[in-house]
Amino acid sequence: MSGRSRSPLPAANTSARNARAEFNEVRRSPYVERRRSVIFFLPYYVAAIALLYVELRGAPPRALPTPKLPAWLWIGGAVVTYAAQLVLVWYAAEAAIPGEPWRAQLPIGVAAHDVPYGGFVEAAMLVLSLAQSYALLGLYRRPAARGAVFAGALAMSVLSLAAPAFISPDPYAYVGDSLLGRASYTPPAVGFAGEFAAIDRFFAAPMLPSPYGPLWTAISSLALAPFATLLGKLLALRVLGLLALAALLASLRGCGIPGRIVAVAALNPGLFLQYVASAHNDLAGIAPLVAAAAFASRSALLATGLVIVGASIKLPFALLGLPVLAAVRNRPLRYACAATAVAGALAISYAGAGPTYFAGLAVHVPAPGAVYAVNLAVSVLALLAIGVAFVGGPRVRAAVWLIPMASSYVASWYLAYALPYALARRRMLAYLLICFPFAGTLVDAKFMQWWTYAIVLPLVVLAGFARPPASRRHA
Repeated sequence: MSGRSRSPLPAANTSARNARAEFNEVRRSPYVERRRSVIFFLPYYVAAIALLYVELRGAPPRALPTPKLPAWLWIGGAVVTYAAQLVLVWYAAEAAIPGEPWRAQLPIGVAAHDVPYGGFVEAAMLVLSLAQSYALLGLYRRPAARGAVFAGALAMSVLSLAAPAFISPDPYAYVGDSLLGRASYTPPAVGFAGEFAAIDRFFAAPMLPSPYGPLWTAISSLALAPFATLLGKLLALRVLGLLALAALLASLRGCGIPGRIVAVAALNPGLFLQYVASAHNDLAGIAPLVAAAAFASRSALLATGLVIVGASIKLPFALLGLPVLAAVRNRPLRYACAATAVAGALAISYAGAGPTYFAGLAVHVPAPGAVYAVNLAVSVLALLAIGVAFVGGPRVRAAVWLIPMASSYVASWYLAYALPYALARRRMLAYLLICFPFAGTLVDAKFMQWWTYAIVLPLVVLAGFARPPASRRHA
């Protein structure tokens, strides 16, 4: 079933007002890109650079005290606050229906930005995610039994699979790409047929060339093909996300990561929200990079192959995998592995997707505009951090924020891009995973208000300048 009709698109298809559709408009209008970048992205670029400055200045990280509560209380708090977040996402989807009645026909709703009480939604999301990060910090300091971790992860899995709404419409694009197969790299200028016409509400034809590699296209096409309905395909994407998260956890264990850090990942509401409930596909490419770290010191060939697998999901992941190859002790072999990984990923991508795939990736390249210099500076700093780590140099904690911003767009689901970099430093990895829920909400443009980047973000950065109390120390 192709899912495409040969009839013209309904006029309403061009009226979508969601993150991905807006981003399509950004690509077509340099003026809009400049205006929105100033409003939404500049404060985050500056914040990442400021955190790097604080770290290079030698200021030690500030340790927050946590009460000695039983681990099950921390787990329960993470589960309950996650359920509350899913309710807020559902509200942001339902509240948009009166203004756009076509949303009532969606099998799974999509949150909208301009909804009544949007400020309350953002404040509640921030408070809940901050509580989640604090609960993960408490859990990190007071490890839980395996049974409790499994029960909490199972509860979050069920909540995620049954979530009534997505944060972004990206899963609808994934379904569209899977229906088109290889044609997703040269999308036709016709709409989808039947219930799949809902995809055109978010992504007016012709869709942009798919920014995902041939391996993802093959996986999604095969995994979604058995399901005839749009709902079935969307739920299958959530299952894929859950499997990718499970693969990430197994890879962390394979790397010898301590159990308490793996527990923080397994019970992380931020990971479940972005990659299972909202079905973003990034973990499908990140998990192989983490798995590569488990083999880099023993089998350089296997590690290189796994980096190529991750980069075949999304080509830029070849660069994200370079710090993993630093574990290859023989330098000439390490450089050969890196060259092979990049060349292999390029060859597979070109052979499997063609040149239009590379055009689709251009959406991630910093574009000239009002914040171009700062955006480019962040990207250069991120690439420099990756390069230094690859040659065996020191790794900086602030890089876990720079790396996800090495693009023209800041998105909460990009935070996982820093995982391969942070793997070699246990505390850095714990820091990233613990902060993930709050940081993800802080940079999420879906619910963002003016005071998010004008007040909350500066306060978070200023907290990084504060010296920790000399009398308190925490692991």
